[in-house]
Amino acid sequence: MSLNCTGKVLLTTNTSDDGIAQAAKKKLIENGIQESQITLGHDIQVLEKDDLYVSYDPPDLVVRLVYDKKPSGMIKMKNIKMIKI
Repeated sequence: MSLNCTGKVLLTTNTSDDGIAQAAKKKLIENGIQESQITLGHDIQVLEKDDLYVSYDPPDLVVRLVYDKKPSGMIKMKNIKMIKI
């Protein structure tokens, strides 16, 4: 299943290991994400509805879809895919 995303993809690896971050980006690109969409960071407030949030939960990447963002800033997400690194 290819990932279709027209918005942003926030990648947070929760590690200082640059090798993990690069491997994660490579896996996202292999799964249909454009490199220009991927941002490394931790500020989930930049996300909007239909963006993807990707976190590293060894040994997998957990891909979540933002399905709602409240005016208060609360973000609701659902898991849509697990990707092995």
